Amino acid sequence: MAIIAFGLMAGQALAATPTHKPAAKPAAQAVVKQAVMKKPAIPAAVIPATAPGLLPDMSLGNANAPVTVIEYASASCPHCADWNKENWATFEQKYLATGKVRYIFREVLTEPQQYALSAFLVGRCAVAQSKTPADATPYFTVVHAFFNGQDTYYSSHQIGTVFADVTAKTGMSKAAIDACIMDGPGFSGFMNNMRAHMAADGVRGTPTFFVNGKRVSTYEMKDIEAAIADASK
Repeated sequence: MAIIAFGLMAGQALAATPTHKPAAKPAAQAVVKQAVMKKPAIPAAVIPATAPGLLPDMSLGNANAPVTVIEYASASCPHCADWNKENWATFEQKYLATGKVRYIFREVLTEPQQYALSAFLVGRCAVAQSKTPADATPYFTVVHAFFNGQDTYYSSHQIGTVFADVTAKTGMSKAAIDACIMDGPGFSGFMNNMRAHMAADGVRGTPTFFVNGKRVSTYEMKDIEAAIADASK
């Protein structure tokens, strides 16, 4: 589990940020690839912020599901990526596709913060640029691409391969991705969210799961499923 230390986060540079704003601003308005934006089998929604100054949450699943699972995770957290690779397909089909669970993803910036920040900025930008900006599907497409690209990034320290995967899956150009990083809510926006949500829930590391407001003792799939079963009674 990645442990969060707020005091060490301020002032970190975004390594993937271009040194200048892209001159061709219209490129940032590229519409996310239509294939991604087809009506998803699983509902995906942008949940309005709960307080001024906070960013909206991204969610998947039936908004009226009897069980809500909240995951605090970072795109740069190896344990988060491992959980996603090992368990997401099962979780998605067993709980989201069936309408049993609503899943909310809470963003956390862990080291290297530039990788996590890039994922969240581009993911939110993909939603904003889509034809249906209330649908969070493109966000999860991007964040999952960053989870899958972690090993390559950590071995090469080059983020270009991950961006290429994002382009292939969403249709966003490199110029559009660069503009997303330059023009998004930035480090402070995500820090405001982290301070508010993590303080309220007492979160100190990632990944951390809550089921209907109750913290799951571990991030093991068996414990999450047990908590879902208990909450479904």
